[in-house]
Amino acid sequence: MVFSNGVFLFLFLPIALFVYYSPFCKNIKVKNSWLLLISLGFYAWGEPIYILLMLLSIFVNWILGKWVSVYPKTSKGKKIVAISCIYNLGVLFVFKYVSWLLGSFGLVDKNSPIAQIALPIGISFYTFQALSYVIDVYRGKEQAQENILDVGLYIAFFPQLIAGPIVRYGTISRQLRERKHSFDMFCDGVWRFSIGLSKKLLLSNQLAVAADLAFGRNAGERSVVFAWFGALAFMLQIYFDFSGYSDMAIGLGKMFGFEFLENFNYPYVSRSITEYWRRWHISLGEWFRDYLYYPLSFGPAIKVRKAAAQKWGRKTAGIVSSAFSLFIVWMATGIWHGANWTFVVWGLIQFVFIFWEQYRKPLKNEKFGNVVAFITTFLVILFTKVIFKADSISHAVHYYASMLHLSGNNWVDEYGIYWIGQYKSFLVIGLIFSFPVLECITKCIRNKRVKMIWNIGEAVVMCFLLVLNICYAVSGGYNPFIYFNF
Repeated sequence: MVFSNGVFLFLFLPIALFVYYSPFCKNIKVKNSWLLLISLGFYAWGEPIYILLMLLSIFVNWILGKWVSVYPKTSKGKKIVAISCIYNLGVLFVFKYVSWLLGSFGLVDKNSPIAQIALPIGISFYTFQALSYVIDVYRGKEQAQENILDVGLYIAFFPQLIAGPIVRYGTISRQLRERKHSFDMFCDGVWRFSIGLSKKLLLSNQLAVAADLAFGRNAGERSVVFAWFGALAFMLQIYFDFSGYSDMAIGLGKMFGFEFLENFNYPYVSRSITEYWRRWHISLGEWFRDYLYYPLSFGPAIKVRKAAAQKWGRKTAGIVSSAFSLFIVWMATGIWHGANWTFVVWGLIQFVFIFWEQYRKPLKNEKFGNVVAFITTFLVILFTKVIFKADSISHAVHYYASMLHLSGNNWVDEYGIYWIGQYKSFLVIGLIFSFPVLECITKCIRNKRVKMIWNIGEAVVMCFLLVLNICYAVSGGYNPFIYFNF
């Protein structure tokens, strides 16, 4: 089940809200039980078999959380955390990476039972949430939850279950026990959900057609202009697809009284790849920082630094240890995104640019330097999105050849002109709204009368968007979110 289809919009969500706010759910415990029940039903709708895997994850991590709370910050506690890592990452490895690795080295064929293992939707997201819960209890940041139902709701809560954001237990632990519900908060949630739904149905789905047309052409038949158009279309598609899902998740959370942290902050305004990753998929970046980069920096990286200092000196040792930690983190980030060598290369590219940015010297002219940094970063993001979209490394190489006029292709052709004409308006609108245009307008409105008119306008726009989205949802086909694959 996806947020953008009719079953969810006209059946699942109305029933979920009606019962949640009905007299049947008088207190927070009953409300939580209802939310857990419908969350499991939401997941079982598309993954009836793998619901057992999720239930096992809830039970195992609840037990490990209680166990590790007895030995916080001790060597025995570390062993329990290790067990948690082995279990959670082991399950993720079996279902996501085993068939890919064995197939890559020719150890299994496409018809073998191992190659037929299906990827459970959302396993990368809920695995990281479960793992962070146990680690935070070990670190003493959070108390172990006695009630397994609350752990279950934390891991399985349907708004962010299958495509994020990755919610920390500390973010909602208090909200699980007590939270406020208000009409204003509910309306904010409906507005945020409508914005996310519009991003998905009105922009991302349309841009997806243009991107697929461009990436589906042979290298020699793909004109230079159409290749660039397709790359830009995918760059905007994935942004509106994923940020749209995050908006819907945050909006749904508000409808049920939960406050989730932001997951996107206009990443395409960035002036460096480092800044880009502070704005794109914020919850994932922070997860790798807190649970991988910092432990590496205060553990294995120190040993690397000492070994490098003896061999090359202290100054070089610092660079080597930093490179070691960043390399591990970005290889893990790349592999997390998918079981394909394209994601490994993509992670390596992120590592190279972020490591280089740590030691580069900024241009002396600040204004000129900012413009150059913005353009450079935008182009790097655009080019890296190509390998993110490509089915294989060779597919990405051929696409780059088309973009750079290296495959004997034309600069412009009738095929490209036709499809650019069909989808250029979506591209222009996407470019405009990938920048903080509405926020700038809102901040400029200081007059109370104008602000009141603006608020009325927002309400009218929301109603219009809801009607338009419903029309698209009813008439459109199945179009899953990109990050369902991860």
